[in-house]
Amino acid sequence: MTQKRAPKWQRQGYRSDEEYRAACSATKKTRRAAMAATKAEYTTARVLEKMWDEADFDKPRVTITKEQLMGLCRCSLWSVKRALIELREEGSVKPYKGWEGGRGKPTTWWLSVPGGASTPVDDQIERMEAKRDREAAWNFLKGKYGPLKALELMGDPEDSGI
Repeated sequence: MTQKRAPKWQRQGYRSDEEYRAACSATKKTRRAAMAATKAEYTTARVLEKMWDEADFDKPRVTITKEQLMGLCRCSLWSVKRALIELREEGSVKPYKGWEGGRGKPTTWWLSVPGGASTPVDDQIERMEAKRDREAAWNFLKGKYGPLKALELMGDPEDSGI
């Protein structure tokens, strides 16, 4: 007897398919904003573009080696290193894990919009967390005091989209 595999949104840890699609849409918007906001030229812009192409579908994160970037961008190791330094200084990429380096060792990079403190993905996550917090507070108050008192304390849950 074979078991069916869970849908991708469940395996990724999302609560619904709509939540997963919203995160993916926010990542696409972040990519467009990052490519428009960067001041990188030539090889550096190509490295950034390839990093966004290789990024996780629903998160602005990529795990890649410098050698892989060399192959994707068709440039030298020196050019890739210089491009990564420029992108880090600009704020387009931030090393997350394994950035000490070494030949063939992958580094995980967070990709972001240069000059922006938050990205559309961050904003989307913030909205989802606020909705969850409000929903949890509503359920707690409704269970403890009843729906009328909860309504009096928090307001109508339909107004906030719960």
